[in-house]
Amino acid sequence: MNDPTEKTYDIVDSEGTLIEHDGVPVVDEPIPAPVPVRQTCHLPVVKACGHRLDLHVQPSHRNCEDCWWAFFNSHGELCRQLDEMHTSEGGDSAIIQLQGVKFLHRWKQFMSTIAQWRIEQEAQMKENNE
Repeated sequence: MNDPTEKTYDIVDSEGTLIEHDGVPVVDEPIPAPVPVRQTCHLPVVKACGHRLDLHVQPSHRNCEDCWWAFFNSHGELCRQLDEMHTSEGGDSAIIQLQGVKFLHRWKQFMSTIAQWRIEQEAQMKENNE
């Protein structure tokens, strides 16, 4: 473009609206600010153990029962689907193939705790009614 013999042209569309002037696009709207590639992600903290928990993936502290409890407690639909898989013909092998042995073990712990709480709650209700 430093060459004096080189010419630049304005570009207009079929309606006569200026689209480009001297090689620079003309836009009516302001150009939005670039979105940062990396943003800080604020993960919730499990109160019982103090670990941070990403609810989109399995807990990173694989041996922490409190992290697993919080994970399953916040994923009700997942627990329902796992229960359906567990009671179907494929049983535990399908869950192991998808998620792994430790996941199945922790899910069974979670479900047995819930079942035990229900039994205790029903017994307590019967005592209160008598």
